[in-house]
Amino acid sequence: MRFLLPLIACSSIVLAHEDESARIFDRFFDHADGWNFHGHVDYESRYSSEGRDALDGDGLVSGTFEAGLNALFAGVWYAKSPDQSYDELQLSTALNWDWKDLEGYVSYTHLRFPQDGGHDHEIGAGVSWSGLPGEVALGVDAYYSFDADGAFIVTSLSREFELNDRLQITPAIVFGMNQGYVTDGHDGANHFELRLGGAYTLTDAITLNAHLGYNIALDRDAARYSGDQLLRDFFHVGVGLTYEF
Repeated sequence: MRFLLPLIACSSIVLAHEDESARIFDRFFDHADGWNFHGHVDYESRYSSEGRDALDGDGLVSGTFEAGLNALFAGVWYAKSPDQSYDELQLSTALNWDWKDLEGYVSYTHLRFPQDGGHDHEIGAGVSWSGLPGEVALGVDAYYSFDADGAFIVTSLSREFELNDRLQITPAIVFGMNQGYVTDGHDGANHFELRLGGAYTLTDAITLNAHLGYNIALDRDAARYSGDQLLRDFFHVGVGLTYEF
């Protein structure tokens, strides 16, 4: 199970084991000079991870602290389910770059699962190109798990709309492919997701974030692959607050 695209930030920027479609909105693309700090508190109705309803219908509450210095990023993300015994900790660092219409990052994440004492190490990379017609952005993210010895690849199309000086919305289409990352799931085309996110600026420091997503499973074969049992069609929603120090 897992996590890693700008705007709605209804999930944190910390990398692995989280809703991978969040990368569409939470890439590490913050190239402000000097230090910048963010904190997030979020609630997800379901833990959407690699196209899977990872907690079988149960929700997830998470908190994040992130710090950036120019092109460098570091963050701590901790999540716990209010419905079952599950929690997860991520420690991440990333390096950003940008050139003309391209932005990208490379990252490392250490994951801990306190309930069962498990852990993992992951490396990731992503790139976003904003040169498509209609201000549509094309994004590709990939992350590799050393524990699973496999990768997951996410491709997305998104478009940000500023409705006024406080409200932004971002519709997106996400396509995921499994290449050994979900070790007991099928390889290849994994899922589509239709996603709508929004961000409303409450004050100069506080932003209210929300999203609605619909996951569509592809090539599900639960009879053959136990890892496909939670790969399913489902709605999920999320809401959270971001504080900029």
